[in-house]
Amino acid sequence: MYQENYEDEEFAGNIDVVADSYVNSNGHDEGDYEDDEHLQQQAQAGAQAIPEQVRKFLGHLYRNLLSSNVSDLAYNYENQFGRLSEKYYAKASWPEPQFVAALVGDDGLFLTLYRELYYRHMYSQLHPTLEARFRSFENYCDLFNYILNSDGPLELELPNQWLWDIVDEFIYQFQSFCTHRSRLNKRSAEEIELLKANPQVWNTYSVLNVLYSLIQKSSITQQLVAAQDGADAAALAAGEFGARPLYKMLGYFSIVGLVRVHCMLGDYTLALQTLENVDLNNSRGLFTRVTACHVTVYYYV
Repeated sequence: MYQENYEDEEFAGNIDVVADSYVNSNGHDEGDYEDDEHLQQQAQAGAQAIPEQVRKFLGHLYRNLLSSNVSDLAYNYENQFGRLSEKYYAKASWPEPQFVAALVGDDGLFLTLYRELYYRHMYSQLHPTLEARFRSFENYCDLFNYILNSDGPLELELPNQWLWDIVDEFIYQFQSFCTHRSRLNKRSAEEIELLKANPQVWNTYSVLNVLYSLIQKSSITQQLVAAQDGADAAALAAGEFGARPLYKMLGYFSIVGLVRVHCMLGDYTLALQTLENVDLNNSRGLFTRVTACHVTVYYYV
């Protein structure tokens, strides 16, 4: 495992979560702004300003993602990202994604995953603006659409902890946005107009749609039912997508995530029904593979 020391160095299976990019307060779509030579130079300068240890970390993370090196990705994600966050970004955001793009050849998938980390860190350490909340939602839409709408299973592999955190953070940011939106007395007139113009952003239906779609795509319900008859039956029930760890674990974690969302919405009966095929007495159940998932299951039950 790579351990270089950085300290001193009716829900549909195929979905479009949101059809359009959000409209900002000036009436412009984000896509209206095209890269030009000045922006490219600015991105290059921004990339050079990133601390060397962080650039090396991003390079290793990128290479491990390309090579599907899950064990090293887990070390990058679970250890190095936190340490570098404490050292360089305890009171600041990670480098802007457009600056990181210059380091990874503008790789779309890597940048989508990086933005997920970027906004998650912003939520945990800073106070995200309304625009940042919108951008984060759009990024989740991009990520889930990419995973769900592919013609065949993706070759992408991520550590279980990262997959859980993606689902868990998606739900957390939805909850945070609902709270933020409800405090209208603390919102400016411009923010209120922005909220009115973008009702699809962090919409309850969109969040439920993602979770149900991940469950459906992975055939995880069928796998859990079939598992009662043995591992071979579960493998047969998995199908083309569910046989891949990416889809299987995202589907499973989405079941747990649904329990949380249904509790948030006050439907406790449906929350319990969501877990009907999960054997809570199985000490080797999938929910035990990630501590936070294990805790979440028993907290909401």
